[in-house]
Formats: sequence, structure tokens, C-alpha cells
Amino acid sequence: MKKSLFDTLKCITERTNCMSKKENYAVLIIDNFHMDPEEDYTIEGFPTIELAIEFARRWVRESLEENRKKGKTAEEIKKMWRTFGENAVVLDGNYRGSSELDFFILNPAIKKEQTDWKTIKKLAGLE
Repeated sequence: MKKSLFDTLKCITERTNCMSKKENYAVLIIDNFHMDPEEDYTIEGFPTIELAIEFARRWVRESLEENRKKGKTAEEIKKMWRTFGENAVVLDGNYRGSSELDFFILNPAIKKEQTDWKTIKKLAGLE
């Protein structure tokens, strides 16, 4: 029987031999519109690097999907995101959501779970 994404992510938070080496991880949210460090903020307390990365990934993907307009080219979508979207960076985690921007543009999110960062936040015990 195949595990659901929720079961898989729950397993990640409960395993003791995950890749995580720190006690917790943080994700920096960067507002592309303002490009002002005063507008950026950090979400702290992810118990594993895996949850922090998945949160950042979904955050950026949701931000991109909000800027996707029918009939726009990949370059136009990227420009819209770079102007109005939000980036997410895992601090001390070597992951930046924008590094997957081209993949997200070419592969629109078709399932809610691909952009559902709230579930990850809940799994991390942050809600």
C-alpha cells in the first residue's frame, strides 16, 4: 500500500536518523516587490531540514502560481514572479526556492498539496 504524502512527511518528523543535524531550522521569506530587508521575515522552528525545504518549496510554488496568468509565456511568468512574488530560503540549509523557478514554470501545480505550505507548517508543530 502506498503511503500518502501526509504519512510520509509525518514519518520524516518522527524519525530519529533524518539528515537534520541542527535542533531546528528557519526559512527566510523575501518579498520581491519591496526588495527591502525590513519587509522580509523569518519563520523559525522547523524540526528537520526536510520540512524546512518542503515548506520553502511550496511557499515559492504558491507564490508563482498566484502570478501565473493564462496565455503568458514562461519569461512573462518569471518576470511577474520576480516583480510580485516571494522567495523562500532555508537558512543554513543550502536551499533557495527560486532555484526551482524554471521547473515550477514548466510544470504547473495541479494538486493542492504542491502549494500547501500550511500542512507542512502544521507537521512542523508551528501552528
